[in-house]
Amino acid sequence: MQSFTWYIGIAILFTIVLIVSIPSEGAEDEYVGTVGAATFPGDIGERIWLDYEKTVLERSDSKMRLRMLIRGETGGEESRMPSLLRGRVHVSSFSDSGMSRVVPEFGLLAAPFLFDTLDEAHFVVDNYLKKPYAELAEDKGFMVLNWQDVGWLNIYGNKPLLTPADTAGYRMRSLQSSASVLFLQAIGADVIHIQRTELVSSLQTGLVEGGESSLVLYASGGEAEYAGHMTRTRHARQFGFSVVNRRWFERLPPPDRDIIATSFGSEAAQRDMAADLLRDEETRLSELGATVHDLTDDQRAQFLDRARPNQRILVDEIGGRAQEIMDLIAAGRTAFALQNP
Repeated sequence: MQSFTWYIGIAILFTIVLIVSIPSEGAEDEYVGTVGAATFPGDIGERIWLDYEKTVLERSDSKMRLRMLIRGETGGEESRMPSLLRGRVHVSSFSDSGMSRVVPEFGLLAAPFLFDTLDEAHFVVDNYLKKPYAELAEDKGFMVLNWQDVGWLNIYGNKPLLTPADTAGYRMRSLQSSASVLFLQAIGADVIHIQRTELVSSLQTGLVEGGESSLVLYASGGEAEYAGHMTRTRHARQFGFSVVNRRWFERLPPPDRDIIATSFGSEAAQRDMAADLLRDEETRLSELGATVHDLTDDQRAQFLDRARPNQRILVDEIGGRAQEIMDLIAAGRTAFALQNP
């Protein structure tokens, strides 16, 4: 009898352990979806996503909770994009380079010297590019909810780089895009690609002497300490994109879809945040002892003459709708010039 009671006790204990170990379906259902991103405390990406989470909760009366994996828990862009397409991550953000892995035409946005001014870039994006890029993304299973302005790409090094003569044979780190490699090759650099996590140590050891970056990332990422000269070539405008898995999104009730799609801050507000952050980082660069160089018209023309043929190379390399988009950019620039003589 005692043995029988002992067996019953073990069976009850095993059943309790089994029940506890199985994930609760209800607990999983507390989250309407998962947000995946890679942000750092205080950066503009963190502010955008935390504001987004807050707005979704407020507009849904706290019924739509999002699992916020925004500290890189879902990996970098290379691993996060497959997760988004498979529905393991539902809402995320990517650079134009990250988007181009699935939709090659996004890589055209990084072509050199597409735009002359910030106002021109915003005009062309807002009036000519959002619709075709939205169509391209939807064909691949995700939807673009929001564009972010990241800033101009510039070059930097441990000496002033003011003409292609200064970059000839210079060891420069490229970004993960054909546009980056082609640009650095066009200005005569010795192109080396290394992971961002290895960049500062590579600058310390001299494996690379410079590279290309936005000013904000250059100031905050550690490059300025070991390569203290940035040149404002402004050869490409960087963009970011907030996207959503299309299948998951379309299964949501219409009111929830509206909340998910429209809870980002206005693009005007995000652009203002980016401008404020740029001013803050410019101030910090002077405190770090780094020097920012502005080019003369003649110096910029030398870089432009070398790199502008890359636009044609990228259109041919990308294919698809790349020529159509390049034509839209040309039409948008013409319209902008007519409005702003």
